[in-house]
Amino acid sequence: MYNKIYKCTTALLFAVSVLCSCQSKKAEDRIPELKEMTAMKAPKEETDNIILTYNQAKEALKVNPEDLKQYLTLATVFILEGRISGDGSYYGNAALEMLNKVTGSQQATADQLFEAYSLKSTVLLNMHQFKDAYDLAKKGIAINGFNSGIYGALIDAEVELGMYDSAVAHCDKMLALRPDLRSYSRASYLRQIHGDNRGAIEAMKMAVEAGLPGAEQTEWARVTTGDLFLNIGSIDTAEILYKMAAVYRPDYPYAAIGLAKVAKARRQYDSAILHTEKAIKVMGDPGFIALLADLYELKGDQKKATEIRKDIIAGLKKGQEEEKDALVKHNAAREMAQAYLSIDDLENAEKHAKADLQMRPNNIDANELMAWVLFLKKDYAAASIHADKMFARKTANANAMYKAAAIYAAKGDAIKSSALKQESGTVSPYVDERIKMHAGNF
Repeated sequence: MYNKIYKCTTALLFAVSVLCSCQSKKAEDRIPELKEMTAMKAPKEETDNIILTYNQAKEALKVNPEDLKQYLTLATVFILEGRISGDGSYYGNAALEMLNKVTGSQQATADQLFEAYSLKSTVLLNMHQFKDAYDLAKKGIAINGFNSGIYGALIDAEVELGMYDSAVAHCDKMLALRPDLRSYSRASYLRQIHGDNRGAIEAMKMAVEAGLPGAEQTEWARVTTGDLFLNIGSIDTAEILYKMAAVYRPDYPYAAIGLAKVAKARRQYDSAILHTEKAIKVMGDPGFIALLADLYELKGDQKKATEIRKDIIAGLKKGQEEEKDALVKHNAAREMAQAYLSIDDLENAEKHAKADLQMRPNNIDANELMAWVLFLKKDYAAASIHADKMFARKTANANAMYKAAAIYAAKGDAIKSSALKQESGTVSPYVDERIKMHAGNF
C-alpha cells in the first residue's frame, strides 16, 4: 500500500529532529518546533488551528510537565503536519519523541497507552516499518478492541505485509464499528487488490461523502477516486475529480499530480510537466520528482531525465545519512530500487528490491517490482515466479498485467501472455509508455 492509504510522503532531503535531553532544560524547551509553514500547503484556517493547538499544549506543559495528554496532542499535531508538509521524517520522529514520554511513564492510563500505541503505529507505517507498526496496533487492540481507528493501522500494516485475508476480516470489523472515511477508504483499496475496480470506486466515493470538503483527508480521498477512474481508463472523470480537489483545496499537490497523470495519458507532456513542477514546489516527494523525470524522457529529453533521476538517488542517500541519529529511520528500500531501476542500474535495483521483498514476501507490489527487475535482467524464469504472486489476489491493473504479459512471453508461455495482454487492454487502454518501451514487441 506504499503511499496509497493515508498517504504520508517523505521529502527528498530527510531532516532529523535533534532534541535536547538535558535535565536542566524546561519541558517546553525539549519540544520539537513546528517548521515554518507555507500558505500553499494548507488553508489558513487549518494552519492557524495547528499552530494554536501546538502553542496551547506547550503552555499547558509549562504548568505541568507531566501532563501526558499534552504529549499526545503534540504527537497528533506533528503527524498531521507531516502529512500536510510531506516532511514525514522530521515530524514522525518528533511525534515519536512525544509518544515515548507517554509509553515510558508509570502514570499513563490504559486509555493514554492505547492512544499512544495507535499514534505510534501510524508513524511507523509512514516510515514503512510495517512489522513494528503491526505489533503496536495489536498491542493497542489488546487494550481496546472496539475502537475503529486502531483497526485502520492494523489493516494498513497487514496489507503491506501481504496478510490480505486478515486485512479483509479486520476491515469488516472496522466498518461495523464505524463506517466513515477511514473505513471506506480501506474497503476501497482491498476491493481494488481483489480485482473489484468498480466496487473500489463506489467505496471511495462513500469515503469522500463521509468527509468534510476541503479537509486534507477528504481531498486525498477525492484524488484517490480520480486515480481509481484513471486505472480503468476513465480519464475525463478522473480529470474532473482532480480539478474539484484543487478547487476545494487550492494548490493541493496530489490534485496537481493527478492532472499531470491525465496529461501524461493524453501524451501532453509539456502540460504534465507544468502540473508536476507545481506539485513539487509544495511538496518535494520523490515520487513526484520521479514522475517529472519520466515526463522529460517521454518528451525526448533523456539528458534532463537522467539528471533528475541521479538527483533523486543522491537525495535519498543523503536522507539516509541524516537519519542516522533518528529514533526511527524511514525504510526507503522500495524507493531506492525504483530510483536505480529508472537509470538502468539493475544490480542496485535488485539489491534494494530484495530488501523490500524480504520485509514483505507476500506483498503483491513488492513481487511486481522484483518481477520487473528480474525481467529486465533477462532472468525470465525467476521473474515469472514473482509475476505469479502479483495476481494472487486477481488485481486488475493494466500496467501490472502488461508487465506480466511481457514476462510470460519472454519465458515462452504464449497462451498466458496473450490472455494477460488482452485483459490489460480490457481494464484500460492506457498503459505507461515507459513500460511498453522496456517490454518490447511481444
